[in-house]
Amino acid sequence: MQINAANQSMNPLASSDVGRPKGPPPPPPEGGVPPGMESAVSTLSSEEQNAVTDMLSSLSKDQQSSLKSQLDSLRDSASSMSEDELGAAFKDMLTSLTGNQSSTSSVNQVDTYA
Repeated sequence: MQINAANQSMNPLASSDVGRPKGPPPPPPEGGVPPGMESAVSTLSSEEQNAVTDMLSSLSKDQQSSLKSQLDSLRDSASSMSEDELGAAFKDMLTSLTGNQSSTSSVNQVDTYA
């Protein structure tokens, strides 16, 4: 019995982390909210949440990389922001990346002077 106990004490990692996957967390599914932003996005209205999901699913690889770097730069100031502010900032980042405009934007207005 003492041999087993001594053997286990020499290798404490042998029994821990048995069921845990190794490495970084997997990326979110296409159109999914990045890890850590779920609670912030949940503060948005249901229409805004649907828009965020749509924008996320339409991002190109370059846009995904840009979003990741913007989120990384936001990490330092995120501790002083509320969930509402984080959700709005995330939506603004996506909107600027995808070029989505609101329904009142000048894109939808007709130039009558042309």
